[in-house]
Amino acid sequence: MEERALQEDIPQTPDDFEKLVRSSPNSSFIWIKYMATLLDLADVKKARAVAERALKTIIPREEEEKLNVWVAYFNLENEYGSPREDAVKKVFQRALQYCDPKKLHLALLAMYERTEQYELADELLDRITKRFKTSCKIWLCRIQFALKQEFKCGVPEEGRSRFELILREYPKRTDLWSVYLDQEIRLGDVEVIRALFERRVACLTLPPKKMQFLFKKYLNFEKSLGKDNERIQLVQQKAIEYVQSSLPSQDNS
Repeated sequence: MEERALQEDIPQTPDDFEKLVRSSPNSSFIWIKYMATLLDLADVKKARAVAERALKTIIPREEEEKLNVWVAYFNLENEYGSPREDAVKKVFQRALQYCDPKKLHLALLAMYERTEQYELADELLDRITKRFKTSCKIWLCRIQFALKQEFKCGVPEEGRSRFELILREYPKRTDLWSVYLDQEIRLGDVEVIRALFERRVACLTLPPKKMQFLFKKYLNFEKSLGKDNERIQLVQQKAIEYVQSSLPSQDNS
C-alpha cells in the first residue's frame, strides 16, 4: 500500500516524509525511504536520527518492520560509519536485543557478501553455524559461500565437483542451482552454461513456480547474448511445452 502511494505521489523533501511517517508510523518502507532521501542529500546525521526515531516509533508487535529498519541502519553504517566495522557491530549488537537472531545474522551475512567483505562473511558463518547447529538454512548458506569462493579463487573444477555432490543430495533446491548457474555465468563459458540450464529444465520434477524461475533465468541469459540470438525462441518454446505438459490432460473422446 505504502509503495503504491509513494509511486503515485513521490515525496520530494523531508517535510513530505514527515507527513507520511505521521500517517503511517509503522511502515518500515516509508522510514527507510526517508533515510535514503537524507543520504542522497548527504545528511548522514539526520538519516541516523530518522532510523532511531523509526525504532522508537514502530510498535513492538511489528517485529518485521522493526527488523527492516535495523537492517537498513547497519547497512547505513556499513556505508558511512567510521570505522565501518565497529559502527556496524555496534548497531547489530543493539538489534540483537530486539530481533530474531537468525534472521538478523542472515541479513548481516547478505550485506557482507553484497559488499564483498568476504573475510567478515566467513568469520560470521563460522560463528552462526556453531550457534544455529540444527538450522539447515544456515548450513546451506555455509555451503553456498564456500562454493562461491572456490569459483572466485580460480578453482572452478573443485567448485563444480562440490556443487554436483551437494545437488545429488538436494536436487530440488532451486537456490543451489541458481548459485551454481550464477558462478558459471560469471565465468562466461556459454556452452557450459547452456548445458547446465538444459540439465535442470530437462528434469521437469520441480513445482511450477520453481520451473518458472529457472526458465526465466535461462531466457534472461540468452537475451543477454543479444536480441538476434536464435536460442531465445528455443528456450521460449521449451517453456511453452512445459506449461502445456503440466496442464491437466483432457479427454477428447
